Amino acid sequence: MTTDIVGSRTLRSQWDETVKFYADTTFLEYVSVEDVTTRFTYREMDRLVKQTANFFLSLGVKKGELVALHLHNTPEYMICWLALAQIGAVSVPLNEHYRLEESTYILGKCDIHRIITESRTLGMYTENRAALALETIIATDVSAPDGDTLSLYDSIRTMPDVLTEERPVTTEDMAVILFTSGTTRHPKGAIYTHCNVVYGGLLHVAQMGMSEGDRFLSSMPCYHMDFQEMAAMPVICSGGTLIMVEHYSARRFWRQVYEHKAHFTDTMSIMNRTMLLQPEEPWEKDHCLKQIYFSMGLSDEEKERFENRFRVSLLNSYGMTETVSGVTCAPLTGNKNWPSVGRPALSYEIKIIDGQGNEVAPGVPGEICVHGVPGRSLIAGYYKDEEATARLLDADGWLHSGDCGYLDENGWLFFIERCDHMIKRAGENVSSIEVECVLTSHPQIVDAAVIGIFDPIRDQAVKAFIQLLPDATLTEEEITAYCSARLAKFKVPTVLEFVTDFPRTATGKIKKSLLKRREEMNKSMEEQQ
Repeated sequence: MTTDIVGSRTLRSQWDETVKFYADTTFLEYVSVEDVTTRFTYREMDRLVKQTANFFLSLGVKKGELVALHLHNTPEYMICWLALAQIGAVSVPLNEHYRLEESTYILGKCDIHRIITESRTLGMYTENRAALALETIIATDVSAPDGDTLSLYDSIRTMPDVLTEERPVTTEDMAVILFTSGTTRHPKGAIYTHCNVVYGGLLHVAQMGMSEGDRFLSSMPCYHMDFQEMAAMPVICSGGTLIMVEHYSARRFWRQVYEHKAHFTDTMSIMNRTMLLQPEEPWEKDHCLKQIYFSMGLSDEEKERFENRFRVSLLNSYGMTETVSGVTCAPLTGNKNWPSVGRPALSYEIKIIDGQGNEVAPGVPGEICVHGVPGRSLIAGYYKDEEATARLLDADGWLHSGDCGYLDENGWLFFIERCDHMIKRAGENVSSIEVECVLTSHPQIVDAAVIGIFDPIRDQAVKAFIQLLPDATLTEEEITAYCSARLAKFKVPTVLEFVTDFPRTATGKIKKSLLKRREEMNKSMEEQQ
């Protein structure tokens, strides 16, 4: 018999074990946008989890059934996420900014007939219930809104707090599907097994040096791998406290770190940059942080300014939704070799390949490939997408990231950039094709091309080149409004340029590389002036 750090554990068994040993420890401190803090011990949270699981059982939720969660950062997300795992059902979190068209795609792709949502998006589902074939709509923050919508708290109030049905759940069973945008129009559903979920938690505990009683503050959105695997699961695996911030605020974030005595937090470059823009305070260095788990690039100057100002170390890392965890991370002690993103973590291997699939020499850039075990240290694949899964995972267990980087002679990984058509905006992935499809659906737009351009705060801005019909009178404001009604806020172009034609290939495809090159030249000329 062979085993690994997870063994036969599941999200359910890991949660139950932690509750057993740390029942009276604070599990969750929820910080609302009004700076009101609500606390739950492991025992208190488990009572709600078990009652909610029994409610789901009473509705007839089956083992393996996919249930959508369209929620922002709230305690109810944690309750429902854990409750679905208790009965062997599968959570499908939706981006809180999704509009009807985006949600419709995922609900249809996953054949979902039950959704857990809140007042800010409830109307979208009640008004389109029949078209979406929704059997059950559960609202987390309203009481009996209408006869066809169930209130979570009204429904669980009389439910027993001991699980009424013990379903078999194995480590190989599907636990969560996280949809991630890429270079295609529609997002792909990354399949997380129960092993994946627990594995990410255990690995991040080791990477960050967490231990019993540590406090992790995160404002990352609950529908992201960053929240699930870098914050929630490490806390659950170590018996710590999760400080869940409803929404990130540059003005309030560092005070929250300070006042809640957080030992760990996670940031992206946009967060670090916006924090540096805030007025300095005399108490800023007087905090309890041991490390900041960090991803996405900062310049040397920004990194030095941030670490000196806030008296904290950034643990640079590299990972993606598909790798379950940070496959590299700077070491806790000694040389961190900035701007390297670290060496491979335990159980992972990394190689760099060229366009023909051949491994390249140290120092030579190429595609980053990660070796692991699908369903354990890597995702099991993409939901109902065999072609995309085959492109991601080869027969030898290598994951092809689509990211560019290089390894040095000593095995340190250096990340260069994302794949060509991906736009990285404030930590969100934006598919240029998806935005282009919305633009070209407008009757006055002939064609469009979307690229990412430099943004000093948000890493990249979304720029759209638009070709109108000859007699069109469409304005920038009208285009923005059109996109805003069909796309999440972070996908809406913030820079527009009207063109009369595009550079094209022989088959008529727009040469985006030339558009990008022109933008880079313009930026270079501006810097020289």
